[in-house]
Amino acid sequence: MMLERRRKNRRADDFQGKEDLAKRNEFLVQNTRDIILTLRYRDRQILDANAAALKTYQYTIDEMKSMTIDDLRTPEEQAQINPHMVTAISHGILFETTHVKKNGVTFPVEVISQGTMLGNERILLSIIRDQSEYKESRESMRDSESNLRALLNAVTESLLLLDKDGTVLAANETFAKRLRVGLDKIIGANYYDLLPADTAKERRKQAEDVIANGKPVRFEDIRNKRYIDQVIYPVSDDKGDVARLAFFGADITRRREMELELEAMALTDQLTGLYNRRGFFTLATRELRRAQRSANGMLLFFADLDGLKDINDRFGHEEGDRALTAAAKILTQTFRTSDIISRIGGDEFAILVVDVKEALMEKLLLRLYRLINNLNARKVHRSKLAISIGYAIYDPLNPTTLDDLISNADQQMYRMKKVKYRRL
Repeated sequence: MMLERRRKNRRADDFQGKEDLAKRNEFLVQNTRDIILTLRYRDRQILDANAAALKTYQYTIDEMKSMTIDDLRTPEEQAQINPHMVTAISHGILFETTHVKKNGVTFPVEVISQGTMLGNERILLSIIRDQSEYKESRESMRDSESNLRALLNAVTESLLLLDKDGTVLAANETFAKRLRVGLDKIIGANYYDLLPADTAKERRKQAEDVIANGKPVRFEDIRNKRYIDQVIYPVSDDKGDVARLAFFGADITRRREMELELEAMALTDQLTGLYNRRGFFTLATRELRRAQRSANGMLLFFADLDGLKDINDRFGHEEGDRALTAAAKILTQTFRTSDIISRIGGDEFAILVVDVKEALMEKLLLRLYRLINNLNARKVHRSKLAISIGYAIYDPLNPTTLDDLISNADQQMYRMKKVKYRRL
């Protein structure tokens, strides 16, 4: 008797448990936001629908039970249902289609169906999710991406967005053109792999500094003979940590060319095209420091155009200017392009010959005199060209100042001024 009573109690507990489980399942089905339909497999008749289904489709439960799931689809979509339903009884399936409400409004849905047995009846349990918001969001995202892409490409500066490891998250056409790589090969690639090894090393170091300090870094880059002013900006997350790096690059080639032109004008004698006094002292001082470090010798020549005042008085200042220009041309032909040739006064010229020894001095003077004699022999000018020249030697073992070199060369020049030139 005791055993039988226990069995009855256990069966009662099992029944109550199943009943509680059924109630819980019923509660979940009726309160979920997803549409849930129970269908008869053989004719797709709707056997039951939850509250979300009634609210969405705007039918009563009786109206729903008088319909098939085909009635919820647009006519264009109904022909596609059979292949899905054939496999649903044994396999769960997922597909997208379009449903229509009682008022005629259509909306995209995602259908998940699973076949099962209820007693001797085969049924389909279909969970239907409204995809309207998702599709609108996806379309909005596509529009946003399209707008952002158009905005990025409309900017004349190059733009680049990296993660901390260097993966390119976004870039514009200007950047791709400057890098000479297709945009499709840039997005998703590692930025540093797209650069020459030495440049990549430098950029990586700059990026690491930005990440560590959280402050932008500005630098100038020369790419394909263009001057690019670049800035790397840190992009922080909501915790304040640097999560992205934004590169901005502006082409400043024209500005840099103008600066170089202005600098050249400030250092150049307008009449002869040689360096002026300021240009000579700027460059010669720099070369003197370099010679002191490298222990190389130099020669400094100081030259004077003889009789310039007499030429101006007899033939006019235009002839004097032609004589100065001719002297400048002779000096340019005598010395090397690496030497610093300048007009430092009205009729005075200074030339610094770099990285040479004293033995070259005689050859340079012989070449100078030969060129002067050849010019005078052609009689292209109304007056003969005559140049007095002196020199000083810079010995790296006994270094001296630039002023001392000029003074020594000037004194020798005046001593030689009294000696007439010989034809060679």
